[in-house]
Amino acid sequence: MALRSGGSFLYYSRVWVSAVVPLLGPVEGGTRLTVLGAPFREAATLRCRFDERSKTVTARHVGAGQLECATPAQSGSGARAVEVSLNAQQFSTSGVAFTYVPTVALSSVWPSRGASEGGTAVTVHGSGLTALSEQLGYLQCRFNSTVVQASAASGASAVCNSSSATGIVSVEVSSNGRDFTSSGVQFELVRVVLSEVVPWAGPDLGGTLVTLTGSGIGAVSPLSLDCRFGELEPVSASVHGGSEGRC
Repeated sequence: MALRSGGSFLYYSRVWVSAVVPLLGPVEGGTRLTVLGAPFREAATLRCRFDERSKTVTARHVGAGQLECATPAQSGSGARAVEVSLNAQQFSTSGVAFTYVPTVALSSVWPSRGASEGGTAVTVHGSGLTALSEQLGYLQCRFNSTVVQASAASGASAVCNSSSATGIVSVEVSSNGRDFTSSGVQFELVRVVLSEVVPWAGPDLGGTLVTLTGSGIGAVSPLSLDCRFGELEPVSASVHGGSEGRC
């Protein structure tokens, strides 16, 4: 005898994962991970799993080819296969990996101040600043809300050019372009105003020692102070006191 009811069961095509963005994140978890693949459907039972032994996490449906989920914490670094399920039971078997890396930390920056016009080469010191993140284009510094790329990663340091602003800004770093530190390290951007140039002229062969007077000169790191004459290449300047520089 056949039972009559309003229940139904949906058969769906096998789901698969083609890529994840970003490719890495901290072991503490919490990275907002974009999962690409198909064919995804809206469902309360959408799940992501990071290797067969891990707990599943809820996924959010973005479109037929995209989901989002937050990475769970892991006990150690290394690659984990990311799989998805529409019914929280059967998972894909695509083998696309997400790599857990040590959590990035920021302890200090040098120099501690630069010109408000930006462009000061700032060395950030900490841990987890890897060459791999730099190669992937993930290694970034953030000055308040302005994000810039970082380079010259050594694990314990990296270099990024300061943004343009005036005053004290917070500096944070990220190894995956999404998860930034919350270190509270600060950098001061100083406005430099030039009021006098002595002497006012010199031969076109160059070599004249020019003294600059103005406000904010002494507050800028000597290594980030340059002079530029017209459209010529900048030359290094030295700081002498709070309001004088020479180049």
